[in-house]
Amino acid sequence: MSTPALGQMILYDDITPPLVDNSYRMTLQTKVTVSGVDQPLDSKQAFFDIQGPRFRLNASDVATVVPPRNGHGPFTDVVPHIAIYRRTLPWERKINLDGKPVPRPTTNSDLPALDPDGLPWLALLLFEEGEYTLLENQPIDQVLPADVVKLMGSPQVTCDAIEVHSNLLASVMPSLEELQLLAHVRQVNVDDKELDVGSKDGFFSVVMANRLPSAGSKCRACLVSLEGRLDLVPTEPPAQTPGFASVLEKAVAVQMLTPQLASASASAAGPTISAVPVSVPVAGPAPSATLLGTVSNRSFHQSPAMLTNPITFLTTTRLVLLHSWKYETIGDTNFRGLMQALDVGLIGKLEEPGHPAITDSGHIQVEVTGRAGTIEKAWYRGPLVPFQLTRDTLGPYHSADQCRRATPETGGEDVSYAAAFEVGRLLAAADPRLAQELMRWRREAYKQSSRKDSVALARVSLSAPALDLRAPVTPVLSASATARAVKGIGPIADRYGFSKISKVVGLDPKAVQLAFQLKTPAEAAALLGGDAGALGVSVAPAPQTERPNTTLDSVIKDTAGLERLNQARARLIDNVNVRLGRKKG
Repeated sequence: MSTPALGQMILYDDITPPLVDNSYRMTLQTKVTVSGVDQPLDSKQAFFDIQGPRFRLNASDVATVVPPRNGHGPFTDVVPHIAIYRRTLPWERKINLDGKPVPRPTTNSDLPALDPDGLPWLALLLFEEGEYTLLENQPIDQVLPADVVKLMGSPQVTCDAIEVHSNLLASVMPSLEELQLLAHVRQVNVDDKELDVGSKDGFFSVVMANRLPSAGSKCRACLVSLEGRLDLVPTEPPAQTPGFASVLEKAVAVQMLTPQLASASASAAGPTISAVPVSVPVAGPAPSATLLGTVSNRSFHQSPAMLTNPITFLTTTRLVLLHSWKYETIGDTNFRGLMQALDVGLIGKLEEPGHPAITDSGHIQVEVTGRAGTIEKAWYRGPLVPFQLTRDTLGPYHSADQCRRATPETGGEDVSYAAAFEVGRLLAAADPRLAQELMRWRREAYKQSSRKDSVALARVSLSAPALDLRAPVTPVLSASATARAVKGIGPIADRYGFSKISKVVGLDPKAVQLAFQLKTPAEAAALLGGDAGALGVSVAPAPQTERPNTTLDSVIKDTAGLERLNQARARLIDNVNVRLGRKKG
């Protein structure tokens, strides 16, 4: 594939994946031959799944939507479409799960031959407010028919769904040929940042709608799944036929038919309801929403059977909703009309009588109500002027009154900067996070101020050195407090606590005398160790042998002692040799 140049793109009808989303079995066989003889080896099988979006499309998979999400503008001539990063997504699943051949249309010979493999399973449907019901987190068996769920493998999942009247869905559902034409792939240059929109390779799959909204309507574009719903896709595009002129007349018809349908259902033996033909007057054409390629009233393609069997209008159909967005069509002026309506006159030229005159400097005269309630004439100028402006160097300002200026040339007051200050303040106040940020700033400021005062008081009380509030102060204050406490403690009088132990009841002679019925406290004192004889015979310590201090010099001078040591060493060596059987010498 070639890369498009900057500002250009390449369109592809489709890009089909090598394997569609499904479960697969892989068989591995190895052929080994030894001396020309085949050696049979068992084959190995493995199973794997290829999975992609099926019942829900993540917001991160969507590159962009047109018209923009929640947009308001003249979108009556804008075809809704959605761009997806995954280039093969619209062709990763089959629209016919049962494997039956897709019917081929024969009426339009101008279109290319229908390729069954090129049919997308996605469709973008456009509905106006009141034409649909949005359902969230619905079990899949309540959205799709039972046979379709069975063909899907009976998944136990929930999904979002869109519910519409069956007749409306039949009128807006693209035919087989339209489905093939409404999905394509775009390739853009990755260096073109405006068109790239975050894609790594420049490929996008695009799904378009086949319906345009009416003016002044609220719309919802719905990307739905047609997997297994080939029964809902018409083979041929619907032809224009007579029908109801408006949704209001359809509602009137339903109200007229309700009693008759109720009586018919009550008398019917089975669940089948037989409709009673009712003649409904048809008003003149009142086109609203438009189908591309056909014309209809409110996009309802009515068949002749609708007039004789209006029960089809009462039935509804549900489709799996993968992604949707809303927008509103307001106004009828596009970008070209807005540009052509611009006033290109020079500053100072009055285009229409009654409009304020613009001076050469771009100012207009406005009325300003002062503090006293009086009305004064002042000058105002916006930021868009056809000449270069100098930046105001007197700011920043704290109120709008500080921005008011007096112009010596005219003698009037210039409120341009004051108005800009108020606009900025109001824009900031419109932000819901402003109050939260202001409260957070006040809490932080109060916390820092309280911390500063507390640290200053502790530093003075503890004679701590100068502290940096940006650094941890707890270790410094703790060290200062410990040093101050230790410095103020005097010598310990009773280091081992003997004075406290002596006050124990069991060591008090008077208490012992009363407990043991002794005659005098002296006897109790003797029992407690006051008399050495009371505890047994006194043993005198063994006398210690006095040992004079001996130095190395005195040992060296003692030659007789060294000789005795040498002789003792020689005798020990002789004894060892004799014991080991060694000879002398």
